[in-house]
Amino acid sequence: MKIQNQSFVSMDYTLKLESGEVVDQSVAEKPIEFVTGFNQIIPGLEKELIGHKEKDSFEVMVKPEDAYGDHQEDLVQKVPKDQFPNDADLQVGMTYQARSPQGMPVNFVIKEIEQEMAVIDLNHPLAGKTLLFEVVVKGVREATPEEIEALNAPSCNPNDSSECGGGCSCG
Repeated sequence: MKIQNQSFVSMDYTLKLESGEVVDQSVAEKPIEFVTGFNQIIPGLEKELIGHKEKDSFEVMVKPEDAYGDHQEDLVQKVPKDQFPNDADLQVGMTYQARSPQGMPVNFVIKEIEQEMAVIDLNHPLAGKTLLFEVVVKGVREATPEEIEALNAPSCNPNDSSECGGGCSCG
């Protein structure tokens, strides 16, 4: 079976930057699994998977606009150091997590530490980078109605309690 929309796919991958540096890869004997058409992987990779079948092995180059987007300078911001917990050991290069006004987790990296301020970068670490994937398709099948239903289930929106459902704890 060829990969198409709503296919259940398992695959092994290695993700490299243009420099050849490996930045991520699937764990041996434990391929990643997802259903196509539900934004579970980056769009550029998913697009390139369509039409492939089990045991296919190939390489894909994904441009930033089809991955994590371009690096946005307005997402590099100065934040007063007193906005961090008192016991935070701020260090350049460390990743921290905060909450957005909507209550969603937001990861950021400390880029600089100044006298009273910390320069943080809210961009995804791979924003602005061209990604090179080495892919091996381990399996392809039609997604079950239960798998599709689970992916179509409403998500929890803390600002709209009408979307809270089974086990969701909004607000």
